[in-house]
Amino acid sequence: MRKHILVGIDETPESQVALHWAVGAAQGRGLPVRVIRAFLNELQRWPGTALEGYVPPEVPRKKFQRQLDEAVEYARDRLGYDGASGWLAQEDPATAILTEAPAAELVVLGSRSPNKLSAAFLGSVATAVAAKAPCPVVVVRHPRRTGSIVVGVDGSELSEDALAFAFEEAERTGQPVKAVHCWQPAEEAGAPATRQLREVWLADSLAPYEEKYPAVRARAYVVGDRPSVVLTDMSASASLVVVGSRGRGGVAGLLLGSVSQSLLHHAQSPVAIVRGGAG
Repeated sequence: MRKHILVGIDETPESQVALHWAVGAAQGRGLPVRVIRAFLNELQRWPGTALEGYVPPEVPRKKFQRQLDEAVEYARDRLGYDGASGWLAQEDPATAILTEAPAAELVVLGSRSPNKLSAAFLGSVATAVAAKAPCPVVVVRHPRRTGSIVVGVDGSELSEDALAFAFEEAERTGQPVKAVHCWQPAEEAGAPATRQLREVWLADSLAPYEEKYPAVRARAYVVGDRPSVVLTDMSASASLVVVGSRGRGGVAGLLLGSVSQSLLHHAQSPVAIVRGGAG
């Protein structure tokens, strides 16, 4: 079965940004787009309101269908008629997206711009999907732009998947890669020697990808600071930040790593959460 780019939409401007980003990603990959507009009526969301004499407000299904149709039409105008399909799902948005995620190559979601409120709380849909989807998830809040693809590297298998994703995206988009390894020196006296060893290790880690993707320009950075701080700062000029995630589905999968969580709240560029094996 042919893979596709899966994108969730609603009535917010951020979901339109996500739709545009998803269509651009589909064009670069030669894949179709699958659009989901999910909703719950009030009784489904709050069963306790089903009291005698209570009449819930009518669900504006026609409005939701119109939003879906407009999104699918936008994608078809750019990808062809067979390049887009849609599903009006009467269920929780995160559940609907996760139901279709196994058939997707990539899931794209919108997120509100960072401010004092959204920095403290990210929508449950983006959090749940990023933690549990079996494929990479990109959370966007700004239109697509040029700039380096920043990828966090820590030597784990997960960061290898993130590196593979970053180099593949860089080859498609023509953007350079910035591979970043962060550490916090335990003893300042030994820091210079330790940094040099880490720089050699990072260069060796990048070598196979530079050989596989010779057209991609790549630079390595070893920074003595917390990954969440460094990657967030670098996101200001990046087109994408890529990190691995240890989410595993079920209850455990509801929790993302601290770096992933911080980036979803604070990054100024789209963030790609890459699960193990996704590369």
